[in-house]
Amino acid sequence: MLKKYLVTLGLLMAAPALAQDAAEQALFGNDIYKAGATVRMSETGRDDAFLAGQRVQLAAPVTGTAHMAGRWVDVDADLGGSLYAAGQRVRISAPVAGDVALAGYTLSVDAAIAGDLRAFGSEVVVNGTVGESLIANGEIVELNGQIAGDAVISSRELTFGAGARIDGTLTLYEDVVGATDVPESVVAAERLTRIELKYKRVSGAFQHPAGLPKQSIGEKLSDMVSWVLVVGAITALVALIAPVRMTDMANQIAARPLRLVGAGFVGLSILTGGGVVVAVTMIGALLTPFFWLAAAALAAAGLIVGVYALGRWALSYVPKLPLPWIDRVVAAFIGALLAGLISLIPMLGWVSLVVLAIVGAGALTVRLRAVRRMMAG
Repeated sequence: MLKKYLVTLGLLMAAPALAQDAAEQALFGNDIYKAGATVRMSETGRDDAFLAGQRVQLAAPVTGTAHMAGRWVDVDADLGGSLYAAGQRVRISAPVAGDVALAGYTLSVDAAIAGDLRAFGSEVVVNGTVGESLIANGEIVELNGQIAGDAVISSRELTFGAGARIDGTLTLYEDVVGATDVPESVVAAERLTRIELKYKRVSGAFQHPAGLPKQSIGEKLSDMVSWVLVVGAITALVALIAPVRMTDMANQIAARPLRLVGAGFVGLSILTGGGVVVAVTMIGALLTPFFWLAAAALAAAGLIVGVYALGRWALSYVPKLPLPWIDRVVAAFIGALLAGLISLIPMLGWVSLVVLAIVGAGALTVRLRAVRRMMAG
């Protein structure tokens, strides 16, 4: 349940910011950061390169590591370190002295890779040599070069060219074991392992488990009870430490829930979207994790506030308990129990938890002095 909630929070991230028409760059030590619609790194003498845009090209040698992201990504100069690249089309036409990790739709490796090559895409073509191991996962994989180490390949269609050779072992994941023809010139039979793919292919390299057993009702209830105990205990502790603030926020949620949903959505969007913006500009890319950690912290705190508000609402229909602290603890656990029960509703349960976290985040957001002044104005 908690896993589903955290995954859903990731979907609240704002739409990616568009790169500017004119490329911008920043230098930090001997490293270069560039972003824009068209980015061409032609400066010499750089250690590491961080490049992002629609069309991205490495046109000058880099002594260290290159990080590249874009729609069309081209590596046309030697790399002294490793390469990490993602894009719709990624093409490597110059040697890389370190490891290479690629993700995209069409991936083409036409030069020598001294280290490991890991490629995940729809179409993966390896024409160059690989000095160490190869991991390739794609809809179509074509191997035309030599692999000095071991190889692991998963694909719907696998072909070998005249120059293909694997000096180590080949582990082949197949939908039907034995369906792929592997010539002896590529790898000897005693070094070939065929494994039935236990996953259903969705599209290209993207797969999901097939036929996994569903949780029983007992397992779901057990998970829910654990979740209720943990969240209830945290909520009760916070309510005992800050009783006035928690009660005020619970009352605000009861009085104006829709307004706080809007405030919470804006607060979370600013933090998650801010992380995307600084990542795209590259200048403040190091701050991105802090933006997203702040957004996760706000959402988690919002869930605690929302749970407490739900418990207070439920207790409003019964006589007050003799001691205030008992009332707070009971409200915390009843709120957690109600949230847990709601989460069991198919399809709508996890959505309800997200809304509960958003409205709680809104109650926290409007407590900020700057936000209160803005809303008052």
